[in-house]
Amino acid sequence: MSSAKYTLSFTTGAALIYESVIVADLYAELQNWPKVRSKLMAENSFQSRTESTLKKLYGEISRRLKHLTDDQLNLLAMGTDEQKQALVWLAICRQYQFIYDFTIEVIIPQYEAAHFLLTHADYDAFFNTKAEWHDNLDFASRQTKSKARQVIFKMLKECGLISDENELIYQKLDEHLCQVIGKASDDLRLYPGNS
Repeated sequence: MSSAKYTLSFTTGAALIYESVIVADLYAELQNWPKVRSKLMAENSFQSRTESTLKKLYGEISRRLKHLTDDQLNLLAMGTDEQKQALVWLAICRQYQFIYDFTIEVIIPQYEAAHFLLTHADYDAFFNTKAEWHDNLDFASRQTKSKARQVIFKMLKECGLISDENELIYQKLDEHLCQVIGKASDDLRLYPGNS
């Protein structure tokens, strides 16, 4: 991952798995991002109440999914629920350096140390450490910090990485999913129990 400036724009929505599958399915059919957007907008595929909400959600999802390969997008469209969760998590981590680093620097080491409870204090300590080096985090309002934490924990739950009690869950990735992600890929480290 690059050392790009951290952004907290992921607060637009949580994991958005259902919507991501719709977009991946359209991409599998059309193989063209502008055509996907046009069809999604014309059909209001998310059943959004307003066009602006539809545009906002599509923008967020497409930015994430453009980080996936065609094979990964096809599996997202057609795979099991567990495969869909794992691929949405991969797309989120590839889009957001902040979430990628939180996963690699906090979640995985805690899992490996058998410290399975992920607390808000763990997140806050990570955030505060990163804020020392990233002004945009340092100057974030208390409300923005709280919203970012809330959304990350919701994403982790929706993607099946933590339980409702915030306990880390071992990710048993099936053989096909590992192949599609890439067996030698560092991306497998994003899933507790696979580093």
